[in-house]
Parts: sequence; C-alpha cells; structure tokens
Amino acid sequence: MEQSDLFNELLVILTQENDIHQNLIDAATDIHGCARGDDINGLKRNCSIFDNHISGLEKFEERRVDVCERLRCVLGDKAPSGRLLSIIEHSEPPVRDKLKSLRAALMERVEKLKALNTSNIVLFKETLSGIGASMDMIKLSMTPKTGYRYKGDIKPRGSNVSLFNEVV
Repeated sequence: MEQSDLFNELLVILTQENDIHQNLIDAATDIHGCARGDDINGLKRNCSIFDNHISGLEKFEERRVDVCERLRCVLGDKAPSGRLLSIIEHSEPPVRDKLKSLRAALMERVEKLKALNTSNIVLFKETLSGIGASMDMIKLSMTPKTGYRYKGDIKPRGSNVSLFNEVV
C-alpha cells in the first residue's frame, strides 16, 4: 500500500475515533443524568450503549496501531518511535493539517471523557457507600440489644428491633 493511502486511511480512522469518543461522551453524560434521576432503565440502556461504543473503539484503535506501524516501516528512520504525532509530521501538508486537528480534537474528547468517567465513578462510589451504610444500620437494628425502659427496668434482649432507645 502506498504511503499516501496509509495516511488517508489514518485520516478515516481518526475521524471515526473522534465520532466514537463523542458518542462515549454523550453516553457518559446520559449515564450521569440517569444515575442522578434514579432512572434504572435509562442507566441500563446507556451502559449498554457505552459498552458497545467501547468495543467499537477498540477495533479502531487496533486499526490505527496497525496503520501507524505500517507507516513507521515505510518512513523508516524518519519516524523511529512510531508515535502518531511523529508519523503525522511526515505526511503531506494538506493531510498533515487535517491529521493534526483530528488528533487534537481526539485528545480533547479523551480528556473530557476521562473527567466524565471520574465523575461517574465518584457518584457511584458515594451511592454505594450510602447504600452500605443503610444496610449496616438495618443489620445493627436487627441484632438484639439490652435496653432500658423509662421505669429503669431491663427490656428483654430478643424483642428490641428499634434503632432508638426508648429512654430519651
């Protein structure tokens, strides 16, 4: 395959990766909204959409790595590292500008997606922590405790299922 064809294929791949990243950003935003709005069905649907986009992204990343490796072989000593940016530097000027802008847009989307994913992780950890605390309170209320009634006598152990002592 000719060098210009490889650069054009790289252009197509980066365009598709940008589209997928935008779809991932949209899905992550929807996941956040569903989690805040207690929309379990929407959360399931958007998580499925997110997972599908991730598997599609993996395929394009593999293609990009393959094309970059082939370009590195074609360019030889000009781009020994095989990194995307060093390969882009050796493309034709009109294609180079497009590739650079697509790479920059992709990096911005990756950073935005990282921030959204971090926000979602924190939201879910806090939610699960709250659920865990509620479960601990329920478990604690179910264990028999010795309590005192307002008259000072001892309340039998097995009948105490309240979280609160009767004496206030």
